[in-house]
Amino acid sequence: MTIPHETNDKEALAKHACLSSGLEKVILVIDDDEELLNLNQSLLEMEGYTVFTAKSGEKALQLLEHIPQPDLILLDFQMAKMSGPEFLLALGEKHPKLLDTVPVVFLTAMDRIPASRAAGFIRKPFDLEAFLSEVHNFIEKRAPHEPHQH
Repeated sequence: MTIPHETNDKEALAKHACLSSGLEKVILVIDDDEELLNLNQSLLEMEGYTVFTAKSGEKALQLLEHIPQPDLILLDFQMAKMSGPEFLLALGEKHPKLLDTVPVVFLTAMDRIPASRAAGFIRKPFDLEAFLSEVHNFIEKRAPHEPHQH
């Protein structure tokens, strides 16, 4: 089931969260480029991940109040209103425990990223196989698994 981008329907989000078997891994993708957001969502859902999306850091912070705790956050480094690093700072203030247990991975065209609490980065444009492999590796390396909160 796909949740529409940035839905404000909290009931639909909660219902979707409860329908998740708990075995599926949850990924939050944040990118202000709607084409890339849709592409990443489609690729990840084809691999069996439950995917939530947000077109801005602000929307992502709101969404985190209503979805199960993600296993991974994929975050565009350069966004218009709130950059990836700014989102990381806001996430640390609003959800410090989440930042301690969920890897946040930048999606960027840069060869290196500045020091931050990010778990790493995946370089854009990416090869499909390499992208999916890196996503899987970041999820598997995360802190000890905690049950999803529904």
